Amino acid sequence: MTKRKVLFITEYLNPPYDEGIKKTAFNIYTELNHKYDLKVICRYGFNEENIFVINSNSLFLSRNIRKIISDFNPLVIIYLPFASSTFAGYLRLRVLRFFAQNAKMIFIALQPKPLKKWQKLSVNFLKPQYALTPSPSLQKFWESYNINSRLLPLITDLSVFKPLEMAEQKLDLRKKYNIPINAYLISHMGHINEGRNLESLILLQRSGYLVMIVGSSSTPKDALGPKDLKSKLEKEGIVVLDKFIELIEEIYQMSDLYIFPVLAPNSSIGMPLSILEARAGGIPVLTTNFGRVSAFMGDDNGGIIYSTPKRFSEAVKSIEKRDYTNSNVEDLNKKFYNILFEIIEN
Repeated sequence: MTKRKVLFITEYLNPPYDEGIKKTAFNIYTELNHKYDLKVICRYGFNEENIFVINSNSLFLSRNIRKIISDFNPLVIIYLPFASSTFAGYLRLRVLRFFAQNAKMIFIALQPKPLKKWQKLSVNFLKPQYALTPSPSLQKFWESYNINSRLLPLITDLSVFKPLEMAEQKLDLRKKYNIPINAYLISHMGHINEGRNLESLILLQRSGYLVMIVGSSSTPKDALGPKDLKSKLEKEGIVVLDKFIELIEEIYQMSDLYIFPVLAPNSSIGMPLSILEARAGGIPVLTTNFGRVSAFMGDDNGGIIYSTPKRFSEAVKSIEKRDYTNSNVEDLNKKFYNILFEIIEN
């Protein structure tokens, strides 16, 4: 049986995969590559015969891109922009639609971006055929322009993010990363910038817990004061690992709690992947009521606790010592692919 021709377009498909959008792009590539006749266009990638690394202008106005699309003649084009739903992203989508007028176009944007009034009006003429996002505010914006959109969760690599088999392994990991064996370790993964409300973790550190923040090598260059913020956190005793950790799953596995303090809607993707990874690893999560977390996960069998940053210390004290390995993350993986495959195949 002939496989459907699918073209996946994104900016970054190259390692390291230490950031939510990068991980999502790679996970989508891996699954599509198994199921369909897939080709990929990206700006940065790795060496595979179906991956075309193209150095084009910012709007994808490129003869090479047009030729690849023309020669391949895909039935479906999926575009995942790393800058998410910026105005330039909508413009690129329109260029791709011009190059492939008969293809079904699917736009995946993981978080909202501010648009000027005239740009919002222009979306009426640039709008995608199908739009997918984990962000409720972005979907609401699309609905206001009658864009065919759906909310979707994100995907987690369950072969990597999983609970430890034996309790002794947690002690071994603590030794490996020079973490005191008896410390109550609270971890957070993500960009080190002021938009993520990381200073709210200082009170937890002062309360006797050990807070560890693992930064991303992909932290935006325009992040607000990352050096000053890092210094401030470290002066309080917070452990800041501002580098790529190859076995990032080990950080979750040796933690007692994962915390997500973000409040600003544009400071993270709508369904934070780190929360899913922590829960897949059997670690309880303390989080703000951010994005689509509660709608997709609820309390995840008691494994997710919601709180305002002002009440983090109180919330940590209420967390019971018990088994948190029962999670619904696998169901979200199935939901993601069911939504995507349904649009591709219908």
